[in-house]
Order: sequence, then C-alpha cells, then structure tokens
Amino acid sequence: MALSDTSDRAREVYFRRLREMTPSERLNLGVAFWEAGHELQRAVARRDYPDADEDEITFQIAVRRFGPELARKAYRRT
Repeated sequence: MALSDTSDRAREVYFRRLREMTPSERLNLGVAFWEAGHELQRAVARRDYPDADEDEITFQIAVRRFGPELARKAYRRT
C-alpha cells in the first residue's frame, strides 16, 4: 500500500506499530476508526438536513453508504 504523503521512515514506524499490536488492539483500532467515520457522516447529514429527525438522518446515511435504491428498499421508502 502506497501512502504517498508519508515519508518512508514514518511508514516503517506505522507498519511496525501495527505488527506489534495484538489482534484485539488492531480490532479495537478498526472499530474506533469506523465509529469516527460514522459520527462524521452523522454530522454531515445533520448539516445537510438540519430539520431532519434521527430516523431521516439514519436513512440519509444509508443513502450515502449504499445508494438510494438499496436504502429505499432497506428502509421501505418509495
């Protein structure tokens, strides 16, 4: 994987640290990244739909993640 904005030394340190982590630590890191991304998506949806309730925000996140057709089917919207 090429991290073009990262120096070779920083890349080495990054991958060494990943190798040193236990599987549980790597999983926890992945979960933390997913949660941060999810919260960022919620914030953007709230900004884009300021009058929406939580159900609409959740639906709009699904639209962005899965596309409108699948989101409408999953949330039974027409």
